[in-house]
Amino acid sequence: MKPVKSKKYDFDIDVSSNTYVGELALPYVTAAVLGAETINKDRCRLMEGIVGKAVINGLSFTDVIQAADCGGTDGNDLTLTTQTLTLNDLMVKEEICRKTIFPTFVAAQGRMSRAGNIPPTFAEFLMSALAAQTGTSLENLLWQGATTTFPFGFLSNNGTINEAGINASACQDFTQIDTLSVAWSAANILATMNTVFNAAQSTPGILQKPGCGFYISYEAYAFFLQAMATQNTGPGYNQSMEGATYLGYPVYPTPGIPNTVDVMVFTYPENLVVGTNAYSGNEQAALIPVYQYDGSDNVKASLDFSVGVQVGVAGDGVVGFDFA
Repeated sequence: MKPVKSKKYDFDIDVSSNTYVGELALPYVTAAVLGAETINKDRCRLMEGIVGKAVINGLSFTDVIQAADCGGTDGNDLTLTTQTLTLNDLMVKEEICRKTIFPTFVAAQGRMSRAGNIPPTFAEFLMSALAAQTGTSLENLLWQGATTTFPFGFLSNNGTINEAGINASACQDFTQIDTLSVAWSAANILATMNTVFNAAQSTPGILQKPGCGFYISYEAYAFFLQAMATQNTGPGYNQSMEGATYLGYPVYPTPGIPNTVDVMVFTYPENLVVGTNAYSGNEQAALIPVYQYDGSDNVKASLDFSVGVQVGVAGDGVVGFDFA
């Protein structure tokens, strides 16, 4: 029997101390922001390069056509709406053991080499991995907020989605509908969505907006697919996880809306605004090889950036919920 050879891994990976500021930080900060599903799937309007605050202007005209005559009558049909988006300064700071992450790094290098791409350096891999996890956490902040970190999300100001949270959120001026006062399920999700859709019909022009649809949790989305599958025509069997519609309006499964809360939003992507300081020159990323100083095998990585949310037109949406 041949002796088993142990495979030696070289964990002595040098990581030079780097601070990435402005354009050098963009690959990591942008990856972190785009890691949020609501952003990377174009289910909101992304505004970049903001410093501090941004004013979102909305213009609308009504009854602009009149019968032609020699002079005509100047109308006063312009409505200007303004909303202020305020950024929240965010920081990510993690200490990572080189030995722990090394096997994953080796696997990533192999995949990229086989695909004909240039493998990342260990430092690039570390920062990219941190950015990816940051995007997942950011998705939750966009919708749920957090008392000190992100006190103004789409559906809450403190991480808890309830009526009080909605009333202090970016969607506070949306029409609010208590749908059924019972927990949502496959048996009642269509009736729930119909209640929200009926309320949306009372909001002028919203149904004609590009991409207008339902933002719901993945659990509610599963209820919707189940309900569609049991209809006589059976269209649910032909609806993919990314392409389901209700009366032709998209249904967006949204990880930032928790499965534990019965809440949905009906609006359009252009009206859900996410702002960031990316491309402003104020973003920063850093990699610190602390193993060189304290005898450990650890590397510290950090990201500094700013993000905030707001709606473009305060009343252009409906929030349906069951908090009874």
